[in-house]
Amino acid sequence: MVPLQQSPDGVFGLVVIGLVFLTGLAFFAAILYTEHRKEMKLIETGQYAEQQESGTWMLAAGLLLLALGLADLLRAAWAGAVPEEGLTLTLLGVAALVYFAFHRREARRAADRDANTDTSPNER
Repeated sequence: MVPLQQSPDGVFGLVVIGLVFLTGLAFFAAILYTEHRKEMKLIETGQYAEQQESGTWMLAAGLLLLALGLADLLRAAWAGAVPEEGLTLTLLGVAALVYFAFHRREARRAADRDANTDTSPNER
């Protein structure tokens, strides 16, 4: 067995892997920097629209947790065993879905309030 310091092939391989990693890291940093500069320019010129948070990620997370929890509960019931994390995952999924429902209802109420308070100049 040849130690790494004496093998030029091993060092060359490590150098190539290191350069590929550093190149990828530099490319990723350049992409982040250009996106940041673009957003700052849009904010400065007033063209940056505020994004409304949709909360669909909470719906997706809730459905996923609910499905995983119910699958574990059904597996445990089928095998006659004690469920492991199924009950916890199911309750977390239900909580996420309830949060999503309340969040969506409040967003609709706020949109309705804004629609009712906005009157056209002809109605004044």
